[in-house]
Amino acid sequence: MSGVREVERQLIGDIWMSDEPYLNLLHLCDDIGSRWAGSPSEHAAGEFIQSKLLAYGLENVHLEPVQFGAWERGEATLRMTAPVERTFSCVALPYCPAGEVEGELIDVGDGEEDDFARLGEAVRGKIAISAAETNPVGRPSGKLSHRSDKLARAVAAGASAFVFVNQNPGLLHITGGIGGPGGKPAPIIGIGVSWETGSAILRLAQRDGGPGRLALRTGGRFFDNTSYNVVGDIPGSRWPDELVLAGAHYDGHDISQGALDDGAGTVVGMEAARALAALPREAIGRTIRFVLFCGEEVGLFGSWAYTAAHAEEAARTRFMLNLDTAGRGKGGSESLMLTGAPDLIPYFKEHALVARYDYPVTHRFQSHSDHFPYALRGIPTATLSSPDDKSTLVGRGWGHTEADTVDKASLRGLQMAAVLTARVLFQVAGDADFPGRRRNREEVLEQVREAGLEDRLGRSGRLDLAGA
Repeated sequence: MSGVREVERQLIGDIWMSDEPYLNLLHLCDDIGSRWAGSPSEHAAGEFIQSKLLAYGLENVHLEPVQFGAWERGEATLRMTAPVERTFSCVALPYCPAGEVEGELIDVGDGEEDDFARLGEAVRGKIAISAAETNPVGRPSGKLSHRSDKLARAVAAGASAFVFVNQNPGLLHITGGIGGPGGKPAPIIGIGVSWETGSAILRLAQRDGGPGRLALRTGGRFFDNTSYNVVGDIPGSRWPDELVLAGAHYDGHDISQGALDDGAGTVVGMEAARALAALPREAIGRTIRFVLFCGEEVGLFGSWAYTAAHAEEAARTRFMLNLDTAGRGKGGSESLMLTGAPDLIPYFKEHALVARYDYPVTHRFQSHSDHFPYALRGIPTATLSSPDDKSTLVGRGWGHTEADTVDKASLRGLQMAAVLTARVLFQVAGDADFPGRRRNREEVLEQVREAGLEDRLGRSGRLDLAGA
């Protein structure tokens, strides 16, 4: 035990005395830019991360190509044509098809199942306007839906277009991918608007008894693209064939710097890799593999591609730690959400006690980040995130808006997330009795059904991957 403690002291001290993660984040955001999926800045970021992992002493560092259909933003206009004429600012949601639509609008509230059930056939043929993210305050308990779920309900209800309204004030457009598997165009036009624009539209639509009418026009270009996952290993000395993975996505949205989502998670992973690679090799039990994913924001393209190309690794992968939005805020609000492995809650709660660093541990079988292709194959996964506990913002907060900028991050927050990341990876990699186990197909399918994901995964052709 004393040897383990000494190694952890080295990890903590190394990270605590370094400004490397903040410098890396500045370079990714200020010098390289948004890192939009399929763009030159995303490709440049992949090459930068590769160079850093090599400098940190990781082995088997390389780029793995990922092919997908990319999308480039075009024009987007939004006009109210009745009961008053007014033009508003908007952005096309990524993978929105080019086209025009004009029609009556309908307020679908939060866009949850009960909202669409209440409105029924009234949605058909209309332009649906919805909260981009559901504020849990004042709603009955239950699952809050992702943007893709709300869009799917609008399509099923026969809406002609969809307007997503940011739930945080500040004249910030909300964005987020709405395309199909592999980069297919969305089935209907979708645009994002600010809280202020959405409020004005709904307010004006009530004049003279309504209904309001909107006219939308969008452009955009689709093209074939090759991006890259970045991979690097710290070989294990006792069980080198067993893998413990850590992943983060380095792409961001084209309207912002993508500093918190997920530049912060990327540099947290890089910093944990740097500190762990500096340890004596005999201190590492299982091989720790770092995978920095491309194309997450538009369909988890990097992680789906990696798990497909490395299907033979599933049987020897003991755990996958996802770092989506790790390192946000000032530090001290880190939490761990398991997916597919509720039996590991006691294990990580015990680790928090032994590590003398309290972090909440929960479980939810959720599908909207890079852990999910692993969880679907039955591999135990968790997402380490760092929400700013002083924030009063709804949902992603600054994420997916122009305000996701590097000034929102802090060196202390990045350090604290990197320390916890490194300690969790070191613990799992070195524990001969780590209880994480791979679920079989029947167990994964049961989790899929309980989460209400069976239909969506079936339509995308990915249900066959359950437990594969």
